[in-house]
Amino acid sequence: MITKKRTTLYLLTLYLLIAGLSAIAQEGQIVRETVHSPSLEGNLLGDSPDRQVTIYLPPSYDAEPDRRYPVVYLLHGYTGNNELWTGGSYISGDIRISMKNWLNTGRVKEMILVVPNSYNKFRGSFYTNSVVTGNWADFIAKDLVEYMDSHYRTLPQRESRAVIGHSMGGYGGMTLGMLYPEEFGCMGGIAVAYVSEEEYMRDVNESYAFASTIENWSQFYSLDWGNQLMFAMAAAFAPNPERPPFYCDFPFIYTGAEPKKIVKNQEAYDKFLENDTLRVPEKHLAALLSMRAIYIDCGTDDYLIERSRKLHEKLGGLGIDHVYKEFSGDHTCCVMTSTGDALEVFSEAMAFEMLPKVSVQPKGKLTTTWGEMKRQR
Repeated sequence: MITKKRTTLYLLTLYLLIAGLSAIAQEGQIVRETVHSPSLEGNLLGDSPDRQVTIYLPPSYDAEPDRRYPVVYLLHGYTGNNELWTGGSYISGDIRISMKNWLNTGRVKEMILVVPNSYNKFRGSFYTNSVVTGNWADFIAKDLVEYMDSHYRTLPQRESRAVIGHSMGGYGGMTLGMLYPEEFGCMGGIAVAYVSEEEYMRDVNESYAFASTIENWSQFYSLDWGNQLMFAMAAAFAPNPERPPFYCDFPFIYTGAEPKKIVKNQEAYDKFLENDTLRVPEKHLAALLSMRAIYIDCGTDDYLIERSRKLHEKLGGLGIDHVYKEFSGDHTCCVMTSTGDALEVFSEAMAFEMLPKVSVQPKGKLTTTWGEMKRQR
């Protein structure tokens, strides 16, 4: 004879079991692929065109075989790789656990996340097309997008794609959004690593001049990451196939006469300015105005905070609708939290179903932004 007490206990146990299974079901899966990139073939550094990619698939992906999903491309920073959001380097936690929490609270919607490995011989590509390092921008926006759309159940339309990253990846997210508006409808950067004339003139001209004196790879590998960064940027922005072994020019060099002085290398300097984050928005105004969402944030203790504020002001002055946030923290403290904030914005902006085919058109010049949203973490 089953008593009422035993029945209640049984039902309670069954409820807890179902609840537990439901919670487990809310955790997505991680898939690791190797993707061949024609855009990276023949690069002068000899880096492999076969790139590792970490892919997050949402909880319902296997259970609902007819369903298609938006895709967000997450770009890692300098010295990072495709494992950054799964517990690698300075990002604490695992994107699977974070997505589980964000899905359960309703902050974000189910989507596919893609993290490509953009680590190269210079320890970072800056997601830029270069005759020396390879066409990294095309790898992300063309090769990888095509691979994902042909191998996974994506929504293959710009309205359902976003690109964003941290630091160097933030530069990539902002740049790729401007250069490839036909591929991405949302874009952004977390603690964006800026290319700016102010930096060349005041902050790092000595570092570039010092880099110009390095003669071989052994010397390069003996440098700290900050000085190695100079090479990564030079190879991306001022490649020179006639100057082995690094195949790049620097915006500042030393004079040959003693005592040596730092002088501007005008041709390389001008090439860097073509990538100045505060100068390029005017050139890509139509692309920026066509975005469904733009997300930018930075910590108030980050050395990049003033440049982030200038970018915010620049976009606002151009009437470009965007979300800008500041938080209490430094360059690497809160990347996962920022990722959640960005995905929340993209969840509201991206299309979660196929839309009729239309050409990319700017929305018209806007007079206001969504406003500055500051938060404390």
